[in-house]
Amino acid sequence: MIVISGELLQRLAACSGANDTHFLSQDEGDVYSNLFGREKGVNSVPGTIYVTSGAVNEPFPAWGKETDMVRVIVHGHPKGACGPSFITSFEVTGFVRDEKGWRETRVETLPVKDEIFSRIKGLFETDALAGKKVFIAGLGSGGSTIGVKLVESGAEGLFMMDRDRIEIANGTRHEAGVSDVGRYKTKFMAEKIREKNPYAEVKTWEENVSGENIELVSKIVREADIVICATGERPSKLILNRLCVEENKPCLFAGVFRRAYGGQILFVRPGVSPCYQCFLMHLPDVDQDQEISSEEQAEHLSYTDRPVPIEPGLSTDIAPVSLMVVKLVIQELLKGTETTLASLNEDLVAPLFFWLNRRESGTQYEKLKPLEFNISGMHILRWYGIAMERHPECPVCGEVWGHTD
Repeated sequence: MIVISGELLQRLAACSGANDTHFLSQDEGDVYSNLFGREKGVNSVPGTIYVTSGAVNEPFPAWGKETDMVRVIVHGHPKGACGPSFITSFEVTGFVRDEKGWRETRVETLPVKDEIFSRIKGLFETDALAGKKVFIAGLGSGGSTIGVKLVESGAEGLFMMDRDRIEIANGTRHEAGVSDVGRYKTKFMAEKIREKNPYAEVKTWEENVSGENIELVSKIVREADIVICATGERPSKLILNRLCVEENKPCLFAGVFRRAYGGQILFVRPGVSPCYQCFLMHLPDVDQDQEISSEEQAEHLSYTDRPVPIEPGLSTDIAPVSLMVVKLVIQELLKGTETTLASLNEDLVAPLFFWLNRRESGTQYEKLKPLEFNISGMHILRWYGIAMERHPECPVCGEVWGHTD
């Protein structure tokens, strides 16, 4: 079959004649798709879309290119907005070429923009997130999942920063696969997000948050509605924390503990909740308890006399933290909008959220009672909201916002 978007046909409707394009070939030629006017790329084949207001006067072999593998004839010049009625007003005929020559095949025309979020309509109007911008710093196992899940929820403005390339070891935990090894994580994520929603606005920077690019990072923070820090380096966290406090932008700091036995999310609401510097001053040991998944990260945290071992966790143990970040971001961006999710605003008020995957040996949680059938007390596989006040001597939020003791 051939799959074409109604939006593409709408763009071509005013241009009679042959339009050169490419179709994505999948499953050994079982499906040829062209949803947004494809250019030449991996697994693409050349094709022609021929638009006419009446019957095709030229014989079939006379139009198109000799290299074509797909040809589509579109009859009619309908006007008006794209949608189901617009699409059904077309008469579309498709042909594909195989070893036996050209053969007519079925063509599906789809109203992509109308249908892309049809499965989640009713929870909230999906365009409520369309104008919002989210900045994600760090596109590792957690950050990559956060980006994908946000766009699946209707977010269309995504800014992403990470200097790393995909490695073979990323395949078991990252949204990327083995075939993506060597690519910048930012480039992969931009492509992945546009596969989910081609109307998403994606901007990427192949660098890390640091003192060297602080002016750029500051500009991105100002443009964003909310910031997500998914990096494992304390310097980048400190920079983002100060910038978000100064610009009055909410920021989430997400991470998992060693071997991902649990995780936490600090939700900084400037002027209201403690900032990341407050968190360090209140709970310095908790910040040190983090997953070490690479040599570079181990190097940042090691001591001169005691190296830090690389002890990564499972993707299934990282996922709960990533998904909670997405939920918190959605709720923040939907504030002031009537939705069926509004009741969560009363639940998700804590500045710090805590999650345990297991009763890890050597931690204060190893002697917790097993989950079994218990519904009270502290147990694994549950989220906990933790109260925490701004530190009275915080040099960041105290300096910017002052304190009301």
